[in-house]
Amino acid sequence: MINKKGIIIMTVFSIIYAILELGMRWDPSSMSNAPAWMKSVFTQTVSLYFYRILYILIFSFPSYLASSKLISIDTIWYLIYGSVAEDAIYWILDLRIPYSWAWFYPVYYGIPIDDVIGLVALFIIIKYKELRRKIWR
Repeated sequence: MINKKGIIIMTVFSIIYAILELGMRWDPSSMSNAPAWMKSVFTQTVSLYFYRILYILIFSFPSYLASSKLISIDTIWYLIYGSVAEDAIYWILDLRIPYSWAWFYPVYYGIPIDDVIGLVALFIIIKYKELRRKIWR
């Protein structure tokens, strides 16, 4: 069930993660002090995909805590909500207009398409849950 407690959990997590992400560098190949083996394994392309997978895994845990279910439509809703909230908070704290930093994060005139799709998905999931609730009454 989507509730206030779950939204608070995901919002707080998103704020903390956005602050941490401002200082993160996920590409060891661009760091001069990174070990040679790390630079050879984590190329720029591998780093992008590794970070995306890690990001989803990291956001899955608070989504699970918020929904109290390992895998459910609510867990997915909280995961999407957390990701969209984190992106918005990140760009606000970074004091920059969003830009496309990877092919899977397209930005059109300063509007992250990924986040727009996320907002649409959140709305669709809520409408789906409302419809299901009406049918099963």
